[in-house]
Amino acid sequence: MKKLTSLEDLKSLIPKDYKSENIIKSKSSIKKQTLEAHYSVKGRAGTPVIILKGFSGLKKEDLKSLAKPIKNKLGIGGSIKNNEIYFQGDKREKIISILELQGHSVKRIGG
Repeated sequence: MKKLTSLEDLKSLIPKDYKSENIIKSKSSIKKQTLEAHYSVKGRAGTPVIILKGFSGLKKEDLKSLAKPIKNKLGIGGSIKNNEIYFQGDKREKIISILELQGHSVKRIGG
């Protein structure tokens, strides 16, 4: 078999009548929300927690799909309770900037 060393060589493997499909999935089907980012240490032995409140019309799966990439990007833990997302640690500014890039409006409350 011939060694393929360039893109032109790879192109020769594709049939002439081949049509590529542009499959673009929307990152998020979640409608834009007006959220509140609360800073809280109450009842947590002084450990800060950021609580995102104000979600309307979202299921728990939608909240998980919104929280997971943020937790992975920032390397923090978190959970979902009572239609609110809890993030461990004081990374509120970074969380807010990520959410605003996704089109949500976020208001800082407390702290």
